[in-house]
Amino acid sequence: MHQMLTTVTKRLANLKHLLSEADGSVFVEYLLLLTLVGLGVIVGLAAVRTALINELVDLANAIAAITP
Repeated sequence: MHQMLTTVTKRLANLKHLLSEADGSVFVEYLLLLTLVGLGVIVGLAAVRTALINELVDLANAIAAITP
């Protein structure tokens, strides 16, 4: 537990140091951009999932409606 707390403290100190530098602001901008892209991918995949499920349900209904 102590080791994890030490690691988190070091990471926060590094993040504060990066935020205070010009290079750190570029890092934060890239981090924000990657976060937005990641959220967009998740939302897009959710939309594709819904559309795919609807298509498969329609296909299942069409197959079930076939009478021999």
